[in-house]
Parts: sequence; structure tokens; C-alpha cells
Amino acid sequence: MNYFKPISISLSPNVEKDDVKLALNLIIRPWLWKRGKATRQIEEEFKKYLGVKYAFSFNSGRSSLYAILKAMELSEKSLVMLQAFTCNASINPVLWANLEPVYVDCDTSDFNVDIEDLKKKVAENPDAKILMVQHTFGMPANMDEVNLIVRQNGLTLIEDCAHSLTAEYNGQKVGTFGKAAFFSFSRDKIISSVYG
Repeated sequence: MNYFKPISISLSPNVEKDDVKLALNLIIRPWLWKRGKATRQIEEEFKKYLGVKYAFSFNSGRSSLYAILKAMELSEKSLVMLQAFTCNASINPVLWANLEPVYVDCDTSDFNVDIEDLKKKVAENPDAKILMVQHTFGMPANMDEVNLIVRQNGLTLIEDCAHSLTAEYNGQKVGTFGKAAFFSFSRDKIISSVYG
């Protein structure tokens, strides 16, 4: 009998033997990646793909969110609205930046932000500065409603696109609606770089 033997259960489900060989080859030859040529190349490709002016890579989605929040120079304890059904990788950077999360319920049909609860939370928290919308499981949030709420309330929109690379809402790529967006290439994402 020929049984499949997993390489490692901690690797992405789509990792194959040639991926492991390539990774090991790069580890023993760091001069191929340490100079940053590949990093600059992926940033350029990402800019072209999204049609945006800037794209920066980080070691993880949570690091990029932290950098986004710090770049906004928010006052300590500023309110950041985000949906309650999310990953700790979305919440931790908010806490690390000394900001206060305000949790918004999710819609049970697609697990994205519940628009009615969002309206309620915005009314209850008029000092909120940031709305972070997650496109859950690659399904875009209702961006027509979200953008209307953002405009009416002077919020800054950040998109969590960690699971939604290639997703579109009414023909527009997610990650292009807000002031900033972050993606992830971690081991369980659409494109995996194992960590990042």
C-alpha cells in the first residue's frame, strides 16, 4: 500500500515536495533573497495588479496592520471599529498601537460586518476614527453600504484582505476601497509564502 505521509501538519495544505526543496535551497543560499530583489519585484507586481500607487511588504499581515495604524498617528485610545468575528491577528495590532477596539457584529449570511449593527455602533461611538472591514473567507463586504457609512461619519476605512486576494465587489478589487488595505501570504492563504 502507498500511504501519503505529510511533510508537516504546520505547513500550508497546498505545500508540495518541490516547494520544500525550493525553500531549503533558498535557506542555504541566502544571497538569492537577502538583497531584496524578490521583495521589490512582488511589491511592483502587487501595485500593478491592484492599480495603486504604493505597496509595501512586511513579514506578516499583523505587522502591516500595525504599521498602517502607527502611520495614521492616532491619539492613544482612539476607537477602531472592527467586526467581532475575526482573527487575533486583526485585534492584536490595534491593542499594540494602544488603540481601543469596538466590536461590530457579523452578518450570519456571509460572516462579514453586519451593516445594521455597524450603524448602531457608529451612533454609539461618535469619536471612532477607524473602520476596519474584513472581507471574510474571500467574500467581499457590502462596500456600497460601508462606503456610505464611512463618508457620512468621517471614518477612515482600512480593508482586511487577508483571505480575499482576487476578490472583487461590483468589478472593483478589494483592497482598493479604503485609505489602506493589507493582505496576507501566510500558510493558510490563497498564495502562501509560509509566513507573511
